[in-house]
Amino acid sequence: MSITQIQENIQTLIANIQEETFIYNLLLAYDTPKSTIKRLQADGGLNLSKNSNEILWKNKLWFKHLESEYLYSAFEQIKTNETGLKHKPRFVICTDYKTFIALDTKTTDTLNIPIEELSRHFDFFLPWAGMEKAQAIYENPADVKAAERMARLYDEIKKDNITTTKEEVHNLNVFLSRLLFCFLLRIQAFLKPHSLPMPSKTTRKPMAAT
Repeated sequence: MSITQIQENIQTLIANIQEETFIYNLLLAYDTPKSTIKRLQADGGLNLSKNSNEILWKNKLWFKHLESEYLYSAFEQIKTNETGLKHKPRFVICTDYKTFIALDTKTTDTLNIPIEELSRHFDFFLPWAGMEKAQAIYENPADVKAAERMARLYDEIKKDNITTTKEEVHNLNVFLSRLLFCFLLRIQAFLKPHSLPMPSKTTRKPMAAT
């Protein structure tokens, strides 16, 4: 699943929130198999929690739905709860479906946003899709737009270019990192010609006419 498709999935999810299935649909948005979701929903399945408002999925998720007045206190308690954390959930999420709070236990990054803004932070949960999120803090709308365009550019490049070897993947990452540098610092006009060449091995050669 592409990054842009994930973002579109989140936008669709937020547009019509169904509390009973929200967390399952959030996981589906990141290409979690439907068969896995069924196992998570089933009694005695992947969910290690016995509480109706809670999901504890080993190495993946600790989710709690709470009333607004308990939201922040419960979140702080979870962060130090060794009983649950021993299962090493990558993400901790607490929500009342108005406010959305999350912790990445690997990076210690946190989210504390109105739930309708979740699509703007879709990259926070990219590890569920097998991709580590960029270690960047978006401070203004221009930087957010630049990041979104980079994600779309990445998908378009992958469509028409072969990136199967480690060297090709590395070259593509280097190119995108340099291009993102230009977006964020807005210094394209000051760059000398050919100072940031695109690696040639990431471009597919046209087929010879027959």
